[in-house]
Amino acid sequence: MKTVKKIIETIQHDVIGTGNRFIAIAWFACLSGLIILGLYLNSETRSFLGVADSREQQVSFEYPVSIKELHVLSGQTVRKGDLMMELDQSELNEKIRLVRAQLLRLHSEKSLRSQLNLIVSNSSAGDLADPLNVDIEDLNEQLADLEEQRKNLFVFAQVDGVVGGVNFRRGEKVPAFTSVLTLSPDSPTYVEGFLHESLRTKLEVGKTVSITPLSSGTAALEGKIVSVGSRIILIPPRLAHYPNMQVYGREVVIEIPPHNGLLLGEKVQIKPRFDFISLPQATASAAEATKTSPVGVSVDPLPMNFPKELSKRFSFEPSGAIYLEDLKKFLVVSDDTDEEKSATLFLVNADGSVETQVLTVPGVKKISDLESISQQDGYIYLLTSQGLNKKGKDKKNRNQMVRVKRSGLNLSDTKVVEFKPLLFAALNSSTDKDLKKLTQAGKDFEIESHFVMGKDLILGLKGPLKEGHAIILKVKDFASLFDKSELKASQVSLWHTVKLETDEGVHRLSDLIHHDGKLYAASVCPQEDCGAIWMLRDQDGTLTSSQIKFFKGVKPEGLAFNTHQRSLMVTFDEKNDTALFAKVEVK
Repeated sequence: MKTVKKIIETIQHDVIGTGNRFIAIAWFACLSGLIILGLYLNSETRSFLGVADSREQQVSFEYPVSIKELHVLSGQTVRKGDLMMELDQSELNEKIRLVRAQLLRLHSEKSLRSQLNLIVSNSSAGDLADPLNVDIEDLNEQLADLEEQRKNLFVFAQVDGVVGGVNFRRGEKVPAFTSVLTLSPDSPTYVEGFLHESLRTKLEVGKTVSITPLSSGTAALEGKIVSVGSRIILIPPRLAHYPNMQVYGREVVIEIPPHNGLLLGEKVQIKPRFDFISLPQATASAAEATKTSPVGVSVDPLPMNFPKELSKRFSFEPSGAIYLEDLKKFLVVSDDTDEEKSATLFLVNADGSVETQVLTVPGVKKISDLESISQQDGYIYLLTSQGLNKKGKDKKNRNQMVRVKRSGLNLSDTKVVEFKPLLFAALNSSTDKDLKKLTQAGKDFEIESHFVMGKDLILGLKGPLKEGHAIILKVKDFASLFDKSELKASQVSLWHTVKLETDEGVHRLSDLIHHDGKLYAASVCPQEDCGAIWMLRDQDGTLTSSQIKFFKGVKPEGLAFNTHQRSLMVTFDEKNDTALFAKVEVK
C-alpha cells in the first residue's frame, strides 16, 4: 500500500503538478464520458426489432367424432376453462358394447376349452396356453382406448382467447385429425425477432432479454429466448431500417409471460441483458401479469336452471355435490328423484344450470333420501340418510351405501350394501357407551354428510347432537363393507365433535367435505330457515369452527369445492320451489 500511495503522490506532484489538478480531473471526466458513451452506443447496436404474436390453436381429434353441442361462435371471446363443445357418445357407447360382447364371448369360449382340456387330458392342471389369450388381450387394449376417448367428451378452452373459424355445426360428423375450430390467445404469447446478419451479438437459448414496445406506453417486460435461427433469412420489410431494401438476418423466438399488455402484431425492441449501461426501469414480471382477483368474496343464492324436460319426470332437491375436474362440472344428488326412486345423478355447471343429460347408477333398483356424495380414486360413493321415514318406519331404500366406478360419463362396477344394520351392529358391540347411545336416537338419527379419507370413511351426523356438538364418526378400512359386507366394532370410533352456533342457536351438520387438508362444513339452524358455511380446524385434537358465510331464509344442504375456480359451490334444497345455489370464494 505504501508503494501505491507513493506512486500516486509522484504522479500528482511531478507529472500533473499541483496547479493543474483541476484540469486533469476535467480531462479524466471527459475521457470517462467518451468511454461510457461508446459503450452505450455499442450496446444500442446490439438491440434488434421484433413483432409480438401468438400461435393459433387447432382443435382436432385423433379419431372421428360427432358434434353434440357447440357453445361458442366465431369471434367469441372465451376464458381458460370455458366449455367450447360437447361430443356425442352414442357411437362410442355402441363400440364399447360390441367390444365387451366380444370379450364375453371369448372368455366363455376360453372357459369351455379349458374344461374340455381337463376332461381330455384327465388332469387338474388346465393351464395350457390358449391362443384366445392374444385376442382377449387385443380387445382389452381396444376397450381401454375407447374408455379413454369417452373421458374427452367435453372440450374446454386451454387459454384465454378469441375463437377463430368454426368449421362444423351441431350434429355433424368430424373426420380424424380435422380441425373443428381454431382458438387464438387474446394476448401475444411470443415475440418473433430478427437479428441483422452484421451484428455479432451472442444469443443463447434460455437467455433473458428486455422487450420494449415502440408504439404503446406499456412498461418493458422480460422474455426468454426459446430458439435462435441457424440460417440467414430475409427480414420482413417492416422490421428493416430501410423498407425498400432487402435485409437479411437470423430469426429469434422469445417466450413472454401471459397478460403482458402487448398488442398482437405490435413492434417491439429487443435488447439482451448484457448491456453495459442501462437505466433502471419497471419490468413487468410474470407474477405481476397474472394478478388474481380478491378472495373471500361470496355470492348470494341464485336460482338453478332446471330443464323443463327433466322437471316433467324428476323432483330436484339438491342435497350433496362433488366437482368432476375432468368435466369441469358438478355431480349432484337429490333427496328425491322420480316415482321409480331411481339412483339418478345430475350434471350441473358452475353457473348453476343443470344439464339435460342425467347419469343413472346401474344395478340400483330403488333408493330414497340420498343425502351425500363423495369420490376417490375413480370411484363415487353415495350415502342415504340412514334415518326413519316420516311415518317412523325403517326402510331398506333409506339405509343404502353405494360405490360405483366412473369413467367420463360412464358408470359401472356398482356395489350396494345395506349400511345401517351393519353400522348399528358395530355400535351396539362397541365398548364406548356414547356410541351405543346413538342406536337409541330413533327418528333423530340421520347422516347427511360423508367423505372418504384414504382408507377411512368419515360420517357427519345431523343428529343426534352431543351436548350441543355435532358428531363425526370414523370407519376404518371401510372397504370391508363392499368386499365382505361386514363391519366390526373396532372399526367405528368417534372422530371429532364440533360446535356450530350462531345467534339463531346451535346448528346441525348438513354437509362436510375435505379438500387439500382443509375441512369445510354446511349447517342448518334449529328452525331450518337459515344456515351457514364453516371452516373447521383441528387445534390440538379439538375441532374448532370459524364462520365463512351466513345465509338467512334458506337451508344449505350440499357443499363441493371447485378446484378450478378455488371456490365452494353451495346448494339449497327449497322443496317444491326452485332450487338455489351460491358460490363462495375461499383462500
